[in-house]
Amino acid sequence: MARQPKFKIEVHPSFKVFFKGLFVVLLLYFLFKQGFLSVEVTAQALRKWDRVLPAVLASAVAMGLGIIRWQYLLRAQSIRLSWGRVAELTLVGNFFNIALPGAVSGDLVKAVYVGKDAHTNKAKAFGSILFDRVAGLSALVMVSAGALLLGIENFLHAPVLAGIGLLLGVSAGAVVLFYAYLFMVRERHDPMLKLFRWMENKFSKLSALTKIYESLRHYHGHRWTVIQVLGISVLIHLLVGFSCFQLVQAVDDSAFSLMSIYLVVPLGLLVTAVPVAPAGVGTGNLAFLYLFHLIGSERGGDTYSLMALMNIAFGTIGGVVYFRLKKLSNEAVAPILK
Repeated sequence: MARQPKFKIEVHPSFKVFFKGLFVVLLLYFLFKQGFLSVEVTAQALRKWDRVLPAVLASAVAMGLGIIRWQYLLRAQSIRLSWGRVAELTLVGNFFNIALPGAVSGDLVKAVYVGKDAHTNKAKAFGSILFDRVAGLSALVMVSAGALLLGIENFLHAPVLAGIGLLLGVSAGAVVLFYAYLFMVRERHDPMLKLFRWMENKFSKLSALTKIYESLRHYHGHRWTVIQVLGISVLIHLLVGFSCFQLVQAVDDSAFSLMSIYLVVPLGLLVTAVPVAPAGVGTGNLAFLYLFHLIGSERGGDTYSLMALMNIAFGTIGGVVYFRLKKLSNEAVAPILK
């Protein structure tokens, strides 16, 4: 009996964008309707320069440290780009993070341009960017877990925060295991690498995954670089937390512990990486609203609005850089925008 042909229903990308946009609009409408978001509160907060200016400066320094971190990772991959070029591509990546849904969209653009500029395979470029993200995520967990440990007596009274503490404990353990595995397991003994190569032999299309994993494994021989990168990442998130602390003070005059901010902000930032809306608008507001409610503030949504506006401002600078760079052609970005 002849096999019946399979019919596959494909959803046009435009419909996906439409439904994501509709979801965000409805979510924002709900938040405004319930009074969890306020244009007036946000506008008043923007006039408090004694709070906003330190927040902007801290974020700018954090972005500068991010450039340094990525340069270290690139050089460990033997990818030689000037500091100016790394700064340009970082700004361009920030632009695409706000122009495209999700906080990792700009990473794909950066990988394309690094591969083009350095005349190297994209797996190495993507490996440096992926490890940059891994280091950032590791630092998020470490900062949040550290804040929990230093102020644990203030967090245990709420069952939800106790549950978050358990999740952070497991995540911190996973971070330790990851770097122990990276530093201690040699290539010839690596079962993960053997698995990837076996899969590559069975399914040739998976060869890209093997190359990316090998580019991550490459940092096994650059332990000092990894330690420096982790230190920079922790400092970046301490600055981001300080920036958010200033912004929440601008929208809410209540007394807040800096440690409580360091506990909830990293968790909220993880939500913004979900590719729903540019700059995490909507989902970020909701996540911050919920998490800040746990520490006694009802203005978490407005706090994230200020953070989003600040990110959009930095991203706009990256847009200006992008459109002025003659080497960055539309053709190079076209495959990513589809």
